[in-house]
Amino acid sequence: MTDEQDGQLSRTYEHLLTLWTCGVRDYHSLLSDYLTANSIFVAVLGLLVSRESLHFPIVILSALLCVCGLFLCLQMAINLGRFSGQNALWEWQLRGIEQSQEWPDQPLLTSLYRLHKTREPIENRRNEPPVFLPNWAFRHHRRWWARRAVSFPIFFGSVYGLFLLWAMTQLFWS
Repeated sequence: MTDEQDGQLSRTYEHLLTLWTCGVRDYHSLLSDYLTANSIFVAVLGLLVSRESLHFPIVILSALLCVCGLFLCLQMAINLGRFSGQNALWEWQLRGIEQSQEWPDQPLLTSLYRLHKTREPIENRRNEPPVFLPNWAFRHHRRWWARRAVSFPIFFGSVYGLFLLWAMTQLFWS
């Protein structure tokens, strides 16, 4: 492999690594924003529901907030899923570069992938301890209930659904 091709491979790797790290950062930032917005919606709904005298406009406002919250959950699931898929694509591309014959450096993302997917320990005799074992979080973080793009929209959607059910019962049985 020529120096030019080697440099091109390194530049491609650096660009993909930047995309991946920015994507992970943006994913967590977006998740934090959605959690904040959903928490505010749920707190407002809780305050509205806890009022002693429930007037018709309050119940309608609660129902509208629930519908907006359900749309927010749908948007949250779509956006977090898109970011998650995009980050998985960058990671896949990076692992492909690391597994090529020409890659001279340590395969960091390939090791991380092995730790996550196959739960194989990572060995490096220069480190202390020389073997890094996957812990509980590594073993369970990719399950459907542990994926934030799935579990948080389901949780908040359930809360909004219960509040909406409450609002509908107030409207039709009052």
